Amino acid sequence: MIFDNLKQTNNLTSTENVIASFILEYPRIVVNISLEELSEECHVSQASIIRLCKKLGVKGFSDFKIKLASELTSFALDGQMPSVDLPIPEEATTEEIANTFYRLSLQALEYEYKALNISDIKMAAQLINKADITYIYGRGESLIIAEDLHYKMIRLGLLSVLDPLNGFQEAQSFRDDNPTNIKKAAVVISQYSNSHQMHYIIDELVTNNIPFILLTASKNAWPYEKLAHVTLRIHSTESRYKMGSFTSRNAMLYVLDCVFGELFSLNYKKNSNNLSTFAKRKTERDYFYKNNNLE
Repeated sequence: MIFDNLKQTNNLTSTENVIASFILEYPRIVVNISLEELSEECHVSQASIIRLCKKLGVKGFSDFKIKLASELTSFALDGQMPSVDLPIPEEATTEEIANTFYRLSLQALEYEYKALNISDIKMAAQLINKADITYIYGRGESLIIAEDLHYKMIRLGLLSVLDPLNGFQEAQSFRDDNPTNIKKAAVVISQYSNSHQMHYIIDELVTNNIPFILLTASKNAWPYEKLAHVTLRIHSTESRYKMGSFTSRNAMLYVLDCVFGELFSLNYKKNSNNLSTFAKRKTERDYFYKNNNLE
């Protein structure tokens, strides 16, 4: 975390310690000033600030401010930052557990909202909108996210295929002799972007010229992010030893909800009518089953 790393003075140079001290004393001010202003306040070069940001694991000062603002939001709740890997302390009360998960959710949403790349969201939605069929892939915990997107698309009457990354992809062929030339797209969801199944399916997508969206938490998803039509990256700090995918799950759902919202908006009237038709059909079906004792 930013605050913890800034307090580790042994890992910082004397110049970096000057910057760190200022940030720790005036964090809310730093969130709202420019790189030039911070440079003047600390009497250091802008390059020194950038170097410190990179040492803290962020790309630059803008990313640093986003992450700092996210941590400030969490601290504001009770002055403590919950651990994303093991958020529940020993002998925690039920009330403390409920409060912890509330803060984790808020922390994840706050950060993803501020780090959201609007142009990437639009690009992802437009790709799905132009496709006749969208393949959705997920494995393990990512499959839950994939199922949620798949269900939403079904409600709009959009043709999608949910394909768990469970090793059966080798039996699938994307080749289509249909002369109508069906337009295809795909969404690949993988937190770490390093499974064998993911490697295989992306190879098939690229081989068959099917553009895909990559949703991942990996900071280095090379070469997949280079092959993707657009990469949507969440900023979860969970490790493989986590208690559960709490922050990453909320972050992925939020980002895909943004894509889905944009997709809905592209054909608002049509999608609104599809939802009405879906609801009406479900009501009629429920009525039929109930009155014919088929439940």
